[in-house]
Amino acid sequence: MKKMRILAIDDNTVNLATLEQELKDKYEVIPMISGRRAIKFLYCERVDLILLDVQMPVMDGVQTLREIRNLENGITVPVIFLTALKDRDTVIEGSKLGIMDYITKPFDTEDLNNRIDKVFKRLGILPIEEEELLSSIRDILQDITLGRSKQAIIRMDEVLRYQVDEEVSGRIRNARVKLEKGDLPAAGNMVLRITHMLEHRMGIEEKTAELSISTRELNVKLLYILEDLEDYRIKDALEHCQELRRYNLSEHMIFSLQKVIEFLGNYDDEQAEGLVKKMIQELDNK
Repeated sequence: MKKMRILAIDDNTVNLATLEQELKDKYEVIPMISGRRAIKFLYCERVDLILLDVQMPVMDGVQTLREIRNLENGITVPVIFLTALKDRDTVIEGSKLGIMDYITKPFDTEDLNNRIDKVFKRLGILPIEEEELLSSIRDILQDITLGRSKQAIIRMDEVLRYQVDEEVSGRIRNARVKLEKGDLPAAGNMVLRITHMLEHRMGIEEKTAELSISTRELNVKLLYILEDLEDYRIKDALEHCQELRRYNLSEHMIFSLQKVIEFLGNYDDEQAEGLVKKMIQELDNK
């Protein structure tokens, strides 16, 4: 298999030699001592990624990237900034020019490789491991549980750029549609099912499969949620609601729990609290 090409741009020859040495087993590294030389190279050559030092004389990293973005071979190429300074303004300017990441020097070799792999995974060039995918899906579920719809959609779009099978991507797209319509409970349910599906594939379903719960235990957990709401701990209440959804509940209880999450997502604490009280009363009457 042909190695992907990485253009390393740095005015320090020692840094270039280090990058080439550390990455040569996985990638073809093309060292460039200045931004000008890199731009001339990109007039006629394509690369898969650019590692770009920010602090360079004559033409710094930001100026170099501006020129690269004007080239046919540089419009969409992913770029990672290498910087010795944690300069917020530089990172912001780089973000405007489409950098994928930035790494502070001196960097750790393992971290550098992981950052590069992550960029290629986000672009769908490299497949994502199931553990990483499951972690991303769990993050989406957490966002939905906490009512962070915009953040959840951003994470969904990122996951959809990965190399994932249609069984997962199709469900994520459906959940995204629900989320855009404001149906947080339905979107959360769909993402929870994706989580269970991935856990099943990975052979860890015994840790997360639906659990049985007694009426007494359910009553106690609902009282915890009610206490959270009465003390205005909305985040805790949402997390406890999400935890309850892992249990084998009646359809009526699942529907009520979804409504509680929906109320909280719409900042209607009073309705949520009233419904939880009603759920507790129904259990007490059984």
